[in-house]
Amino acid sequence: YFIAALSVTGFYSIITTLASLSIVLNPTYSKTFLLFFAFFDVVFVGIVASATGAAGAVGYIGLKGNTHVGWTKICNVYDKFCRYTASSLALSLFAAILLVLLSMISTFTLYKKIRD
Repeated sequence: YFIAALSVTGFYSIITTLASLSIVLNPTYSKTFLLFFAFFDVVFVGIVASATGAAGAVGYIGLKGNTHVGWTKICNVYDKFCRYTASSLALSLFAAILLVLLSMISTFTLYKKIRD
């Protein structure tokens, strides 16, 4: 889920970048596109946040184990894998924060265009 969610979000970011460049060149439908971007930005923030949370929960179980169901720690055996997983979770959290900031900027830009 983690890889699929981040891949889809990355693809959406590429599409958004190309559409934004199109709007800069031809601003006739800019309010409609900004509304579309604002809506889908929030959707993809939720997708990235949920994927990061799910991967973090699985990583935590790998780090600490779960004695109630008999799962043991695996990070003491697969140390390199756990470091890579932790790095990818940190980068994903950073990406989620950036998406929140971009979503706020998109919404504020839409607000300014509607107000004028």
